[in-house]
Amino acid sequence: MNNRNKLIELLIYIAIVVVGVVLLLTGEPERAVENMDMGGTSYAAVLDK
Repeated sequence: MNNRNKLIELLIYIAIVVVGVVLLLTGEPERAVENMDMGGTSYAAVLDK
C-alpha cells in the first residue's frame, strides 16, 4: 500500500514537470520579453518618485 502511494505521488510530480516543460516550450518568447520590459519600466517609475 505504501509503495502504491509513493508511485502515485511520483506520477503526479512527473505530470507537473511535463506540463511545466510543455508550457515553457509553447510559450510566446516575444510576450515574455515584453513582460520583462514592462516590469523594468514600472520598477524604474517607482525609483523616480
